[in-house]
Amino acid sequence: MSKQAAVPALAVSVRELLNQPGAHKHVVQRGPVPDMSTPVAWVEPETDVTVDAEVESVVEGLLVSGAVSVMAKQECARCLRVVDREVRVDVRELFALDPDDAGDDGYAVLPDDRVPLDAMARDAIVLAFPAAPLCRPDCAGLCQRCGADRNVTDCGHQQGTVDPRWAALSELDLDALRSDDSGNGDT
Repeated sequence: MSKQAAVPALAVSVRELLNQPGAHKHVVQRGPVPDMSTPVAWVEPETDVTVDAEVESVVEGLLVSGAVSVMAKQECARCLRVVDREVRVDVRELFALDPDDAGDDGYAVLPDDRVPLDAMARDAIVLAFPAAPLCRPDCAGLCQRCGADRNVTDCGHQQGTVDPRWAALSELDLDALRSDDSGNGDT
């Protein structure tokens, strides 16, 4: 599922926690994590990812609970402007003591008694990227005729011409239909 770097940038020693259920420690790790991108959002390779978490020894392994954050670049789905956004994700992952017991690559204690947090950070951040990011909620997007950024200039072209095949839908009153459905006891 995830690619794990040969030498994890975000790894924390857990020797004192192994086989000590109930033992825990707070960790803050910062470092770059490669391969964090989707077609519309990405993290520059040299950008540090921050993992602020509690590592707790449990019978099944090591439970890591906390937050992952990074400054990411996102391309607006309407105007194509690239904006910087902080992405912060709460995480809670179980790391196996034996790599053979791990469900996914990168979710097991390393032979040198360290927990690699790279795969967890990458998975959490990439899954948190929006499918269609916006530079701002009211982004006007690009003109359909000339491609001008309508946030910056008024090109004079009329927007929102309705396809005549769909024109009848503009007369549909969805609020009236919802109130009829909610007042009706028949389901």
